[in-house]
Amino acid sequence: MGRLLLVRHGETAWNAEGRLQGSEDISLSEEGRRQARLIGDRLADRSIDVAFSSDQSRARETAQHILEGRDVVLNPIPELRERSHGVFEGLTVRERKDQYPEMFAASLVKNLDFAPDGGETFRATNLRMAGWAHDFLQKHLKETVLVVGHGGSLRGAIIAWMGFPDESTWRFMLANCGLSIIDTYADNAVLRLFNDISHLGGLEPES
Repeated sequence: MGRLLLVRHGETAWNAEGRLQGSEDISLSEEGRRQARLIGDRLADRSIDVAFSSDQSRARETAQHILEGRDVVLNPIPELRERSHGVFEGLTVRERKDQYPEMFAASLVKNLDFAPDGGETFRATNLRMAGWAHDFLQKHLKETVLVVGHGGSLRGAIIAWMGFPDESTWRFMLANCGLSIIDTYADNAVLRLFNDISHLGGLEPES
C-alpha cells in the first residue's frame, strides 16, 4: 500500500482579492506562508518518502515549508501546474463580467469544453492530469508521497485516481493548504481524508 498526501498551495494576495491565477506565477502572501507552516506542523510526524509539487512558486514554496528539516528532495514538475484561465487571469468576478460579458456568461454553464480565450478547458485539464496521475501512481505504489498543487490540477488528479466522472469537476473544491489523503493499491484507491483544514484553526468560511 502507498499513501498520497495531497495539499493545495497556501493563500496568495490574488486568492485574497478573488483574482483568478491559473498559469500566472504568483507567490504566497504572508498568510499563505503561515498556512504552509501550519500544514508543515500537521505533517511533521508523518514519514514522507518522496515529494512533488507544481513548479509554480506558490506550490513550490508551500512544499518547501512542509519539507523543512527533512532529508527529502522536492521535485517541482510542470505537470502539476494549474489550469490556464487565459484572458480571465488576474481578474475578479466583477472585472470578468464587465470586460468579457459573453465569455463570463458562458463560464457559468457547466461545460467541460469551455475555456476563456487562450485558456485550457476543464476536459483538457482532466485529461492532462489523468495522463500524469496513472503513470505516477504505478511508480510510487508503496511509498508515502507528498503532492502539492493547485485547486484545478489536484482536482483533476483526484478524479483520475478515484475513477470519478469528469462531471464531478463541479462537485468539490480544495481550500488553501487543505489536506487530502488517498491510500493506493495496485487495483484500487481509497479516499481517507478530504480537504481537512483543522490545522488552520477551523472550518473554511463561507463565501
